[in-house]
Amino acid sequence: MSRPTEPIGASMTTHRPGLSAARIATQVIGFAIGAALLAWCIVKAIGSADLERLRQADLRLVAAMIGVSALSMVCAGTAFWLALRPARRIPWGTHQAVNAMATLVNYAPVRLGVPSRFVYHMGVDGMGAWLVAGWVATVGACTLSALAGMTCGALAGVGTIELLGWGAAAAIGLGVACAIGTTEACVRIVGLLRHVPLVARKLGGAESMLASRASLRLVAGTRFVDFSMYAARAWCAGRILELPLDAQQILLVALAGYIMNYNPLGRFGFREATMAFVASRLAGETGLDVSAAFAQLALIESAGEALASIPLGSIGGSWCGLRILRARRAQRAPRAD
Repeated sequence: MSRPTEPIGASMTTHRPGLSAARIATQVIGFAIGAALLAWCIVKAIGSADLERLRQADLRLVAAMIGVSALSMVCAGTAFWLALRPARRIPWGTHQAVNAMATLVNYAPVRLGVPSRFVYHMGVDGMGAWLVAGWVATVGACTLSALAGMTCGALAGVGTIELLGWGAAAAIGLGVACAIGTTEACVRIVGLLRHVPLVARKLGGAESMLASRASLRLVAGTRFVDFSMYAARAWCAGRILELPLDAQQILLVALAGYIMNYNPLGRFGFREATMAFVASRLAGETGLDVSAAFAQLALIESAGEALASIPLGSIGGSWCGLRILRARRAQRAPRAD
């Protein structure tokens, strides 16, 4: 098959959307608050804690945390690959490299994950700004659909046990059914958005993404797999610390942390504080304070992710950076002639 002479979205504006001063200020303030929350967790974790369990941590659990963190990054990259396929075919490996880069730069005071996607795909793949925006929005809408399904499923599962007194099997069954049903309903709504005139004018070629219900379902499904990696990492952290949390409680702690990943103020610090607080409440603690063990849980879980995302993000970012530089040199070459 011959390669099209004009990339999809090339007729759209090539202006790369920038970060407004208000958005930068908001994220910097969010980063400062997150840093304070992270410092609070660290103080709680080491202030009066017994660190012996950390020193004697099972290396297999540590390796498992890093492994599932890497798989989580693969799931995120796959979600973007699946969402774009109806409109544009870009190799799966490229999506993994770009996603790794985006994950790494999200650690910055100003979250640069989405802008970095614009820079790469517009500069290297020749995609239009509106096409990239519609693509990112499609993944975001599917992610919100999956989050809605996860939340409803968790509430249904907990309610089945706490209110109805049913067993774990019934709770899991009802929770899964609610999660699937809610996600499917949300995905159908997302697919209908292409018919809204205001949305249709801004899609920039992304209509085919929203028209493919199978693709939307797969994207939402990868988010469920992604969440299972988060839950596995939280379970490993709990096992290292030998915390009195059962599988249902670990799932709720992981869900709280997963949701905070999409906090508009940033995930840095907010996720750790939220996970520590939710875990302490599930364990029966009261008040606003948390014990050292649950602060350690949140920090270990976060460290397990960083041990995978920072090296993989550095590799992916270096590869993407070289591709961006080559693309810019190629664009300037005809002018020199």
